[in-house]
Amino acid sequence: MLGLVIVGKIVDLAISWNGNISEGLSLLNTDILIILILYLIRFIISFVIVSSSSWLAWNANKRIKNEFFEQIQNKPMKFHDAIRTGEIISLANIDVQQIVEFINPGLRVFMNIIISIFFSLFFFLSVLNTPLLFFCLIPFLIAYILTFIRFNRNMAPVSEGFMRKYGIMSTAVQENINAAKVIRAFAEESYEREKFHKHILDLKQTWHKRLILQARYFPSLILLGAISFLGLFGVFLIIYGNLTIGALVSVDGFLLFLLYNTYDLPFAVTLYNGALAGARRIYTMQNKEEGEETRKRNIEVSEVRGQIVFENVSFQYPTSMKPVLKNISFTVTPGQTIAIIGPTGSGKSSLTQLLLRLYEYEGTIKIDGINIKDISLESLRKSIGRIEQDIYLFPRTIRENIAFGLRNATQLEIENAAKLAQAEEFILNDLPKGYETYVGEGGSQLSGGQKQRIALARTFLTNPHVLILDDSTSSVDSKTEEEIVKAINNVRQGRTMFIITHRLSTIRESDCVMVLKGAEIVAKGHHSDLIYTSPDYRRIFGKNADLPPLRKMKSGGTT
Repeated sequence: MLGLVIVGKIVDLAISWNGNISEGLSLLNTDILIILILYLIRFIISFVIVSSSSWLAWNANKRIKNEFFEQIQNKPMKFHDAIRTGEIISLANIDVQQIVEFINPGLRVFMNIIISIFFSLFFFLSVLNTPLLFFCLIPFLIAYILTFIRFNRNMAPVSEGFMRKYGIMSTAVQENINAAKVIRAFAEESYEREKFHKHILDLKQTWHKRLILQARYFPSLILLGAISFLGLFGVFLIIYGNLTIGALVSVDGFLLFLLYNTYDLPFAVTLYNGALAGARRIYTMQNKEEGEETRKRNIEVSEVRGQIVFENVSFQYPTSMKPVLKNISFTVTPGQTIAIIGPTGSGKSSLTQLLLRLYEYEGTIKIDGINIKDISLESLRKSIGRIEQDIYLFPRTIRENIAFGLRNATQLEIENAAKLAQAEEFILNDLPKGYETYVGEGGSQLSGGQKQRIALARTFLTNPHVLILDDSTSSVDSKTEEEIVKAINNVRQGRTMFIITHRLSTIRESDCVMVLKGAEIVAKGHHSDLIYTSPDYRRIFGKNADLPPLRKMKSGGTT
C-alpha cells in the first residue's frame, strides 16, 4: 500500500512537473513520513498477531481438552450408556481441532483481512480530494456484505453436518475394532467394509458441498466491478477536474490490494463455521446430562464397618418403560455375605450399582447409618469393591492393572494381592514377562479365568470393606471356579459381601439369600429355609437338584 500511495503521488508530480526536482521531492516528504509510520504500525500489529496465534491455539487446545475430559469423567452412567464411544472420540479430536484451527490460522486470516480493510480505507480516503468517489462504492460494499452473510448462513449447516457424519464414521471404526473377533467369526468382513464405504461416501458428499459453496462464493467479482466502475467514473471526474490521475491510480491499486487480501475470506469463514459447529456439538454433549450429583456435605469415610440399609429404593433406566427395582428394603449387618439371585432382568446388577451411586435413584441407601448421597463419591467408591462378569483390563502390564486402584502400591503389595486372588501361579509360570507382561486391549492376551483373577487381585489390593461379586464365576470352568471361590474365601472374613450367582455351592455358604423377581424381593432368608418355603427359589434349582417337599411359611414369613 505504501508503494501505491507513492506511485499516485509520482504520477501527479510527473504530470505537473516544472523541472525542479528538489521541489517535487519536498512535496512527497510529508506524505511518505506519515505512510511509513502507518506502515510500521501495521507491521507491529501483524507481528503480534502471527507470534501470538500459535500460543493461543496451543493453550486453547490444552484447556478445551482438559475441560472436555473432566466433563466426561464427571458424567453419570446414564450418559455413557446413551452415547457411543466413537462419538466421544470424534468430539475430543476433530471438533476440538476445528476450534483450534479457527484460532490459528483462521483468526489470523480474519485479523489480516480486517487490518487490510482498515488501512486500505484509510489510504483510500487520504488520496481522495472528493467524497463523491467514496459514496459510489457504497452499493458495492453493501452487495459484498450481503454476499458474505449469505455464504456464512449456507456454510453453517453444511459444516455441522460434516462434523456429525465424521462422528458417525469414527463410531463405525471404533465398533469394528472392538468387534473384530465377532466380525471374523461370522465372516461379515465384506458387509462391514461395504457399510464403512457408505459412511465414507456420505462424508465425501458433504465435503463436496463445502467445496461447491466455496467455489460459488465470488466476492472478488464485486470488487472487480467496483474497480471497473471507479476506473470509468474516475476518468469522468478527471475530465472535470475533481480528481487527479495519480489519485485514481492509487484508489484502483488499493482496491486491487483489498481484492488480493480477501481471497482467503472463504477459507476463514469455513474454519469459523467448522469451529462453531464443533463448539455447538461439544456444548450439547456437556449439557446433555448434568454431572454426578453431589451435595454440600461431602462426608469422608475411612473405616467402613459394612452395615448396608436399603429403604424403599426404586430405580428405572431412562430408556426403560418399567422400573428395574421397586420399593426395595433390607438391612445387612457388618460381615454378612448376601447371595442375590433371580431371573435375567430382575435387577440384580442394578441393585449393586446403586450402592456405588453409578445411577441416581428414589429412596434411601445408607452405609453405617450415613446416607450415601452425603458421602463423597471418591470416598464411597474407595470403600466398595465391585467385580463384574465382563472384566475390563487396560492395555497395560499385569502390574499396572493390579495396581490401578492403588497407584502407589509396592511390588510386595501387588504380589500379595495376586496370591490372595490365586493369580500368582499363572502370572509367574504362564506369562513370558511375569508381572511386566502386556495384556493387550481389554486383556485380549489372557483367558477368561485369568482376567477374573487379575480383577480380583486389583480389588483385593484396595482392601474394600464392602465387596460385590457380579456373577464372577459364570463363564469359567470348574477348576478355575474352585480357584476363584478359594480366592473369595481368602478375603471373606470381616467384609460385607454381595454375591450375584446361581452356583448352588456359593449360595449355600451365604448368610442370607435374596430372590429378585419383577423388580421386587420375593423371598429372603437362608438357603436351608428357602428351599422349603419359596417356590421362586426352588424353581431356580429345580432342574439341578433333588428338592425336598414344599412347605408353608410360618406366620410372619422367613427371615
